[in-house]
Amino acid sequence: MNRKFTKIIYFLLPLGLLSTGCNKLLEVTPKYIYTTEQIYANDQLADSVVLALYGKFANMQNSLSLMTGLSSDEIKPGINSFNPGYTYMYTYNLNPFSGPTNDFWAACYTVIGISNAMIEGVMQSKGMTQAGKDEVLGQAKFMRALNYYFLVNLYGDVPLVLSSNYQEERLKPRVAVSTVYTQIIQDLEEASNLLADNYPDQRVRANKWAALALLSRVYLFTKDWAKAEQAASQVIGQTQLFQLGQLDNPTGTKPMDIFVKNNPEQILQLWNSLGASIGGISFGEFSGFAVTEDETGLLSAFESSDKRKENYIKFDETTASYQINKYRSNGEETMPNNEYTSVLRLSEQYLNRAEARLELGLPTALDDINILRKRAGLTDLPSGLPKTQALQAIIQERRVELSFEWADRWFTLKRLGLADAVMSKAKPTTWKAFAQLYPVPTTEIQNNRQLTQNPGYTD
Repeated sequence: MNRKFTKIIYFLLPLGLLSTGCNKLLEVTPKYIYTTEQIYANDQLADSVVLALYGKFANMQNSLSLMTGLSSDEIKPGINSFNPGYTYMYTYNLNPFSGPTNDFWAACYTVIGISNAMIEGVMQSKGMTQAGKDEVLGQAKFMRALNYYFLVNLYGDVPLVLSSNYQEERLKPRVAVSTVYTQIIQDLEEASNLLADNYPDQRVRANKWAALALLSRVYLFTKDWAKAEQAASQVIGQTQLFQLGQLDNPTGTKPMDIFVKNNPEQILQLWNSLGASIGGISFGEFSGFAVTEDETGLLSAFESSDKRKENYIKFDETTASYQINKYRSNGEETMPNNEYTSVLRLSEQYLNRAEARLELGLPTALDDINILRKRAGLTDLPSGLPKTQALQAIIQERRVELSFEWADRWFTLKRLGLADAVMSKAKPTTWKAFAQLYPVPTTEIQNNRQLTQNPGYTD
């Protein structure tokens, strides 16, 4: 099979996914297979590939948040959970053969592979405008960076694949996390310069500010405090685009709008046909999940007067447990399609900037935390807190504000070196320190003998 035909087949599946929601570009028959030159013949065709890229990435929107929530101290298997994979994640009974952790590897590399092919296709295009090329290149680089961010935090060292040439890339060894982060930062910096600074319609694809928002988070992981502060400040400064949303009004006259589609707090969302998102599978009689309620659990982490306690979680009488309540739509066709899945939102930028400013020794570090606390109905933190106490306050705010969102709690514990201490207390009988990294899938090691397994696991 030659290289060009390999690319054609590679694009066949993701583009075919668009057939139910958009104009059909490709049919699953040979006569409708497009060559790379045809796919990137003009801006409109190339933009269809961007839609396919986001559609492929959206497959992870529920599983990543929920599975890593089970790994951390956020959620536990529900009383009506019939999926043994949830228990395996919660108790760290992981192995290189199991689906719950293996799926992330394949899903991320699929998105990365499509991104790589997009970059190559655009560079070879003779029919696209420069503006069209910039848009597709920016989207591809942003999405490649985002998926490598997930890979290094889930698995540690991973192969760095930067082209669609299968024969050259399939046997690459793992490279250091620091090397991958260098590529992530390069991709995001380039994406921030390539992408537009507005939203042409809905907030369902990255723009300049989404790239900078993700950069502010990544800089925390690389301890580049000055750049983390600068990137977050740039996003926060776009007041014509971004403002904090509202929590439920006690009178019930103003419901929470933070996760409503195109809310000004949202920097990037994922479109979904019913607006169900995580809510559709995490609330009600058949929910497989419940919020942790013991003294180290998430329920106990909320201050008693914190409005987020009633807005982000809810007691369900059917299961007699607390469940996720950030998304209210339940996936029923009769429900209004008014929620999209949040990927990046403004509140995180305040949290990122607060931590960066604390590390830089700036006295304004807690001002950003107090902005979020005020929205939640809480009093301001006192000024002049010692650095250790101030950092704990930031971690606390991050825990309750970004609960259940794209593994933030799990990744934060590991980033700050707190995972072993926190999880050994939260799950003293099941915690294994090596479980901070998931096992590399056995099938990947069998197909690429350059790969090695993470410590603690055997194939």
